[in-house]
Amino acid sequence: MPQEYEDLKTALGETGIPFAEYGWKTAPAGEYGVISLEFEADSLNGDDGKRLRAWEGSIDVYFRSVSRKGAVIEAVENVLKNVCDASWLMNGLQHESSTGLFHAEWVFQVEG
Repeated sequence: MPQEYEDLKTALGETGIPFAEYGWKTAPAGEYGVISLEFEADSLNGDDGKRLRAWEGSIDVYFRSVSRKGAVIEAVENVLKNVCDASWLMNGLQHESSTGLFHAEWVFQVEG
């Protein structure tokens, strides 16, 4: 794993929002919800070898209360700003009628 990815995991864990790598959990624990982190690797090949490798992932947060939305989004985006610099974007924020939960998703890239 690239160090930047490990730093991202550590920083997300320090937000106080429950955190689960690779897992999807749609039942929030407490007010905030659960951060789920997934990633995949991609590479650029050239000169008979791997030249660059990028890890792309998504962070999904499910939460119950719209009043907590700002705090959740701010916490996750502060981590992304500090760890991933400009290599992230908020991919969506929606209310899921089937679960009654709010769902925020970010996509990020780290070098490895």
